[in-house]
Amino acid sequence: MEYSSILNTIVIVVVFYLFFGAFLYFFQNSMIYFPDNQDFEECPHLLDYEKLNHEGTRFYLKRQSNDIIVYYHGNAGSACDRGQFKTVFERTNKSVMFVEYAGYSNDDRRPSTKLILQDVENVNDFILSEGFESVTVYGQSIGAGAASYHASIGSVSKVVLTSPFDTMKNLAQSKYPIYPASILLREDYYNVNWLSGFEGQVHIFHGSSDRIIPTRFSLRLYESLDLEDKSYTIIEGAGHNDIWNFEDFRRKLSEVLSR
Repeated sequence: MEYSSILNTIVIVVVFYLFFGAFLYFFQNSMIYFPDNQDFEECPHLLDYEKLNHEGTRFYLKRQSNDIIVYYHGNAGSACDRGQFKTVFERTNKSVMFVEYAGYSNDDRRPSTKLILQDVENVNDFILSEGFESVTVYGQSIGAGAASYHASIGSVSKVVLTSPFDTMKNLAQSKYPIYPASILLREDYYNVNWLSGFEGQVHIFHGSSDRIIPTRFSLRLYESLDLEDKSYTIIEGAGHNDIWNFEDFRRKLSEVLSR
């Protein structure tokens, strides 16, 4: 009787393990991307920006000079949400672009790594066609993946990352240690690979209290970079979603962007 009870328990555990593993595999997009239904054409934070679409990729653009900062946002909300931070970028007197991803802001596609990387390629193509000279890419959280990929394919002089990670697989493995992330994860971002041959500047910011992407993942990325011009800045007390509330972060970010 005791043996039968143990066997039943093992069967239940195995079935649950397989069921949840299948859930992680087939529904991972819904667990990674959290877009909202913000109307791209009606963004209250970016009323003075051009609303453009290049090869199916939408973005907001304010032209100020031949130098440009490209902003890639995180996995939740929309590019419009990040418009509330525009002052930090505009004060550099560089042109500023906020990129919207496929599947966000009243776009009925499902977000994916493939579509987001295609957005990056389209943005890079637009920048080349417009003749911008110095290009800075800024990426936050999952946007660090887009920014790192941009640096690998475009003529980028500076990469600024907030709350980044080395690879999505390593991050996912830490969240679900009993599952083989290398097998289950289809939505990966290989930041450490994309930046391996980059020769410009890389500046990384991370909140000391970030529980969503702990600092060890950005530190791995930073330590992998064979660069003279790189920096790693911890913002004490900042978490993943509130780092912009810290004046120390805004000030130091402004300094890096203005160089």
